[in-house]
Amino acid sequence: MAPTEPTRAEPRGPLHAGPCAPHVAWTTANAGEAIPGVVTPLTWSFFGEATEVGTRGAFSDLGVLREPEVARPARPEERLWDIHFGRAAVNVDVMRGLADRTPGTSGDALELQMLGAVRPDVTSEADRRRYGVVAVKAPYGMVRLKGRLHAATEDIDRWWRAAVAPGSLAGADAARVQLAEAAERFLHVMRPHTFAAFLCQGLYEQVRAVAEAAGRPGLETTLLTGYGEMSETAYVADLWRVSRGQGTLEGFVRAHGYHGPNEGELAARVWRLDPRPLHKTLESYRGMDEEQGPAAMERRRIDERRQAEREVLAATPRHRRPAARLVLHLAGTFVPLRGTGKAAFLQCVDAARAAALVLGAELTAAGELDAPEDVFLLTLPELTARALPPGARELVAERRASRERYLAEELPESWRGSPVPVPRFDRTGARDDRVVVTGTPVCPGVVEGIARLVLDPEEDDGPDVGEVLVCRTTDPSWASVLVVAAAMVIDIGGPISHGAIVARELGVPCVIGTRDGTEVIRDGDRVRVDGTTGEVLVLE
Repeated sequence: MAPTEPTRAEPRGPLHAGPCAPHVAWTTANAGEAIPGVVTPLTWSFFGEATEVGTRGAFSDLGVLREPEVARPARPEERLWDIHFGRAAVNVDVMRGLADRTPGTSGDALELQMLGAVRPDVTSEADRRRYGVVAVKAPYGMVRLKGRLHAATEDIDRWWRAAVAPGSLAGADAARVQLAEAAERFLHVMRPHTFAAFLCQGLYEQVRAVAEAAGRPGLETTLLTGYGEMSETAYVADLWRVSRGQGTLEGFVRAHGYHGPNEGELAARVWRLDPRPLHKTLESYRGMDEEQGPAAMERRRIDERRQAEREVLAATPRHRRPAARLVLHLAGTFVPLRGTGKAAFLQCVDAARAAALVLGAELTAAGELDAPEDVFLLTLPELTARALPPGARELVAERRASRERYLAEELPESWRGSPVPVPRFDRTGARDDRVVVTGTPVCPGVVEGIARLVLDPEEDDGPDVGEVLVCRTTDPSWASVLVVAAAMVIDIGGPISHGAIVARELGVPCVIGTRDGTEVIRDGDRVRVDGTTGEVLVLE
């Protein structure tokens, strides 16, 4: 863990929770996948409380928490996650406590998964007081989950299409109403989405145990793919059809325009606002043959999964096969739900984005803001109120200055108490002699190719056909370029992260959770990626 005291006294604000008790452990490792980098005040106010409450609600649906414990705690030390110098971070100690209350896992297991190691001064202490409740509530929650998610996502999809239609918002009042409604729908879908995410993580561990017990360690990466038409990759098939003249780009954007670079950030320019990033992708697709396309890959992955299932079951003792079949069946039922809720909450984000842009234009025209984009430096409560807070211009200027400072700094991946920001890492200087990067192997295969480093998806070019994508994290909009990539190396995430799921569905060798791959590997390096061992070798 990094030092506990900050180098400067940073006041509390919409992008900084302020000082924290020195014993509390935090990490950006998992939070960075959901909200990477330094966010805007509007984005954090949209995500912060809703994600806290949604996550706690998922633990309540599991039976681990009582319903009164779902509300967001007042003290940062008791929250599941918070904001530090503009970056979202997870409270490792609170998450450990919840894991110790959950059957089948522990605080040590969770910390090992999140941080790659368990601190020597902490010990898991199983709290079995809720086990009986979990035994009743968890199965009930699982039975209802698929229906809850599909009902929520279908409703949100219809609402989103109307919310972002041209001319749908007439004036500031309508924009405020839509902004508040987007936040309410986001909160509603976050609870079942988080339940699905936790469930998928547990099922991954169970499938891995089945593979190991059958003497086939590592086969879980094949067993957990080939489900077909997953939300993470379904839109890629639509874009592929556009490249074949079987649809229009305009129609594609009407259906999937909430995706785009940095799509979780409300200030981002998603495809609905700027479809130009799709032009290069379509050009790449046109130069590829059908066997490289998503439909052909999907068929191959389905066949590979079925073969892997037969192999594992044949190697499993007869008396253990029913349990193994049940685990594989549950994985096939619930793992595809991992991205279903995410698509819905991204539509809520985009509807909020549309409302914020209208509101920004209205407030600028009325002389209350200097520019429409200033709206993203205000918070959700400030914008949904009937009037802006006094001195809104000065407030915006202060927050812009704070955010620019945060953008010029890096935080350690993990720390105790309050983090120590340091100047942003200079990737143009000399590097050490290390030429191997390691992480978690999540899609097998060995590939050599030229590394394409993408640190800012809004500014940096994506990979050309056959290049290796190296990045900090991914979001669903990246799936379209992953068809082009020969392999992926990702700093943040785990076996059930978005990048890992998409890599397996598309058959792209992938190493995830490298933590510092983007610091060691340079744009243009020739690398060898081994998606079976988790090693990435810089060749030259």
